[in-house]
Amino acid sequence: MAVPSSFPAVKKNLDEILADPSRDLDTLSIEKLKLEITESTDPTVPATLLSQIAQVLPVLQEDPTPITTLGIKAATFVGFSDLQAIKPPVDLIAGIKAPSPPVNLLALDLLGKAGRAPGDAAIVAGNSALVASLVELWLTTSNTDVAQAAFDVLWSLLQVDYSGIETDGEKGSKASGQGLVWRRVFADRDVYGLLFSNCSLTAGTSSKLSSRDRSVAQGRLMEFVAKAGALRWDVVSSSHIPEIESVYGADSLLHFAACCMVDTRDVLMRMTQLNFFRELIQIGAPGLSPGNSSVHSSQALDFLVGQKVHQQILEYFLDPSQMDPIDAQFLSNPVMAYVSQYAQLYPNHLLSFSRDILNRMLTRIYQSFQISSAQWMQHSAPIGELTVLGSLPRILLLNAPSHVNPLHSVPTNVARKECLDTLSRIFHGPAESSESMTNNATDAYKEAVAARILYFTFINDRQNFWQDVSNTADMVALADVALSAIGLIKAVVTANWKTLSDEDAKRTVESSPYKLPSENELLSRTASSTQGILPTTGPWALLTPPALTTVLPYLFKPPRSYHEFVSGGAGDTESNVWRVATAKYDALVALHDALRGSTVQVESSEDILRTLAQRVRQGPMGLASQVGNRVETLGA
Repeated sequence: MAVPSSFPAVKKNLDEILADPSRDLDTLSIEKLKLEITESTDPTVPATLLSQIAQVLPVLQEDPTPITTLGIKAATFVGFSDLQAIKPPVDLIAGIKAPSPPVNLLALDLLGKAGRAPGDAAIVAGNSALVASLVELWLTTSNTDVAQAAFDVLWSLLQVDYSGIETDGEKGSKASGQGLVWRRVFADRDVYGLLFSNCSLTAGTSSKLSSRDRSVAQGRLMEFVAKAGALRWDVVSSSHIPEIESVYGADSLLHFAACCMVDTRDVLMRMTQLNFFRELIQIGAPGLSPGNSSVHSSQALDFLVGQKVHQQILEYFLDPSQMDPIDAQFLSNPVMAYVSQYAQLYPNHLLSFSRDILNRMLTRIYQSFQISSAQWMQHSAPIGELTVLGSLPRILLLNAPSHVNPLHSVPTNVARKECLDTLSRIFHGPAESSESMTNNATDAYKEAVAARILYFTFINDRQNFWQDVSNTADMVALADVALSAIGLIKAVVTANWKTLSDEDAKRTVESSPYKLPSENELLSRTASSTQGILPTTGPWALLTPPALTTVLPYLFKPPRSYHEFVSGGAGDTESNVWRVATAKYDALVALHDALRGSTVQVESSEDILRTLAQRVRQGPMGLASQVGNRVETLGA
């Protein structure tokens, strides 16, 4: 084990400061020592340094950052049990309570090592004052770096105490956590009470935080509750110390954070709260999973429904006039983000609403789309409504009244990436895959069937759809929009589509209010665009009109050249030319791979596949880039 060459000089400097606090830090030697400390450094070196630093910090008369960062580096290869053995012991509580962010960060770094093993976390759990000081620092500090570090330490302790996975033990060994940290946080009055007193605006005057600092603490607590709830919903949703909870009008930490803590007149905190609700409903969400076909909700959603929070947010979306006009400018986006998340994660719960409510939702989105092309290009374009549309169950869109179906109002002749992204998600089909239907209003199979039907009905109404998409995909100057257009092409190429037999179509009519048409019904609806052909896959759909005469020529065409743009950009992987060319090439490769293993036979399919293979071999920039490179070489 080696002793760094600069260690004696630093040790001497720290001893001199202990004897005479007016002495300056030898920053050059300290910086050099940071670089010299490695895993093979003699273990007595970090132990000595940490002990000295702990003694020097209370008397130091200058910025402590040089030695706190040295302490963090010295502790890199030290375990929590090694820290416990240092004499005199390092006072972590004093470091956490110090009015100095650099000192706080050092203390938190050392304490964080206990989050690597359940045994070390149990040692921390045994010290009530230490856990209380950690929680208070996390909630009350005005330094965001310190707050994040404190949260990370607290969360690592809770996580390892729950899962019992040692992140630093030999060969990844596992040991079972005992839940001692959880009990300390939720069953210790001195710790649990801090979660309420530091975040309440109406009670708990023991905290001296300003209203602004309390609002910050509330945001931190909401983040904690959402994350802890995902790990242990039973803990955050249950009562632990009624005497504390009742003071704040709550019956659990979850109830306090969701319903009793925030001043709803504070629009910024209301935004934070709406985002908190959106995170909550992600916990235990069923999605389209057939695991338990009778479960369409979750404990989190049931809680929000029970508190009438969920219904209120939906009403805000359905009727924005219920919000103050000024507040609505700030709250509309969080409201729509919540509704979008809900629709995506709880499709069958959404479909259990009455048709009147669902039609109100569709009408609300439809009406927001009734604007001019120029307005679509403005900042006020209905982006949130597009997000909600892209999250709705496809089977709902398929059964929507034609006069308020928002899907058919999405423009494709404007360069708006959000419109293209929404169509991509709808036409691609569900991420999940299933080979059979359930009795639910919707499931992965029905969504895959609906995606295909929606695609064909859309292009039937929008004859210039693929021409618009191809034109937009070639707008290299608007790279983000072009990438979304190419993404739409790829979404169809890789679409998760299913077909429905006449028997299954009949079954949906009998078992659900949301019907799926049979193949014959679909063919009659789309006769003008499909020419009697109903491809069953996305790649096949691109080999038939109208995609055949627009998308394939675009994909086969060489990408735009660097020399077409004043800024050039040859060889710059961040340039618009390169980004668009590689995205286009990815779509080309996806189509080639899909067709190569397909049994689809259309007119000239062999020629198409041969041309695709040739273009794939040429790479993202095609032959044009090779010529360009030769010209550049000759010019050099």
